[in-house]
Amino acid sequence: MPNQQVYTSPDRALTFVVEDLGDDDFAIGFRGYKWHTHADILSCVLGLPEDEAVRAYVDLLLADKSIIAIHYVDDVISDVWITEDPASEFECQQANESLQFRYWSGRKYEF
Repeated sequence: MPNQQVYTSPDRALTFVVEDLGDDDFAIGFRGYKWHTHADILSCVLGLPEDEAVRAYVDLLLADKSIIAIHYVDDVISDVWITEDPASEFECQQANESLQFRYWSGRKYEF
């Protein structure tokens, strides 16, 4: 893999980055936000070698098969992540927080 792979959503709202950190470690997440994951974690979850797990994770995102959570605090985006269970994301929500869910294409996730 190159040092960094960058993907921009069709609506240009999100940028997803796979960054080679060296020593066979990769950080995978949305540019500008704190949430991220690593290749070794994806490998364990998906049961694939790390490089294949990263590729599969990106492919699922780009194919609109992953649900993206967007967390707002006081109407400002504070974090963006991929969620497996959107309903559970509301459990610790505070009064000044809100969540939206979407797919890579920009299509809204409907419960």
